Amino acid sequence: MLHLLSAAIGNTWSLPFENNFILWFQGLAGKGSFLYYLMNFISMFGEEMILVGFVGLIYWGFDKRRGEKIGFMMITATLFNPLIKGIVRRTRPFDSGVGIENFRDVDGYSFPSGHSSGSASTFVGTAVVYKDKKFKWLIALAVVIPVLVALSRTYLGAHYPTDVICGLALGVGLVFLVDFLYRVVPNKYFLYGGLLIIGIAGFFYCTESDFFTGYGILLGFVCGILFEEKVTKFENTKVWWRIILRVLVGGGLFLGLNEVIKLIVGAIYPTYEDNIWFERIFRTLRYAVVVFLVIGVYPLLFAQTEKMWKKLGWIKTSD
Repeated sequence: MLHLLSAAIGNTWSLPFENNFILWFQGLAGKGSFLYYLMNFISMFGEEMILVGFVGLIYWGFDKRRGEKIGFMMITATLFNPLIKGIVRRTRPFDSGVGIENFRDVDGYSFPSGHSSGSASTFVGTAVVYKDKKFKWLIALAVVIPVLVALSRTYLGAHYPTDVICGLALGVGLVFLVDFLYRVVPNKYFLYGGLLIIGIAGFFYCTESDFFTGYGILLGFVCGILFEEKVTKFENTKVWWRIILRVLVGGGLFLGLNEVIKLIVGAIYPTYEDNIWFERIFRTLRYAVVVFLVIGVYPLLFAQTEKMWKKLGWIKTSD
């Protein structure tokens, strides 16, 4: 009976120093302090919207093939993280019963840290993908941002130090693995298809919504890239205001389409969230559709808007 209960709620364990470190960190300044708001802000650099916007900045704006590679690195970490969480099933520090506070609205399991692996895979991935450009500031970002995100997650009581350390290691490790596989695998779609196959395992044991979100993003990514290469074939731009506009509209579509689809399904099936498997499959398909649209279909507008900018005289023919 105790074993079944443990399997249902997860496993609570920590190394001797971990609880003391979090209690000390939170003791520096509590809820409502400058440190509290700073750590909540920093934590955002490991969250979905910021990471998607950052990858979108590169994909829609500067270099779609580099953006695609960075995006795949991020998605790989996004998928593997909940696959590991579903096996380890470690509970959050604020559930340990030793007085650690929950400064961030989180649920699910703790090990490894998804924010840490997500930020590491994205920002370290960007430095690796742009290594031929030798941008020193990118290397600095690749170190500073993931480390700060990791620290913020411990302060907020969302993760143990070992969660964030292993999350960083997972993100960095997957970056170099993906970079290597891109160079040795003759067709990138073998990689994409392989990850889709590996991810199927999660449907049999993962309970966290992050897995179903991640698998949906992967599915939409693969279909969107294929559609873009075969149909859309958009061109990047060097005009700064067009890059910003593309990112703002793309980010708005990512958020807006998600909400619209939820509203439509909610109107047809108001209690769908009570049906666990319907909600999981719906989440997967919802993210797949949204990501496919913003990666593959949305860029179809770029060529049309370029004609309009030229007619208005806002850009030169050579831009």
